[in-house]
Amino acid sequence: MTEMFVLAILAIIASIPITALMTHHQRKMAAILNAQRSRAGDPDALDRLTHEVSELRQLLAQQAIVLDDINSMHRRLLERQSDTDSIRERLTS
Repeated sequence: MTEMFVLAILAIIASIPITALMTHHQRKMAAILNAQRSRAGDPDALDRLTHEVSELRQLLAQQAIVLDDINSMHRRLLERQSDTDSIRERLTS
């Protein structure tokens, strides 16, 4: 009976460090998981950012086309102006 009691006490004493190690490991794993979740943030954020970048690229392309149209119109107006100036010069000469 005393042997059984001694074995039970030894088992309890031996299980304390094992329990402490397991608890420490569990806390570390929980901290790692919480850090990963907080870094991940909003799971849809990447999709929204990708969509926004796509919209910005489309807007940039549209504005580039408009600027190109404005430049070509400006060139045509300058050509007409120079044609008009040359006609005036011929008429006044």
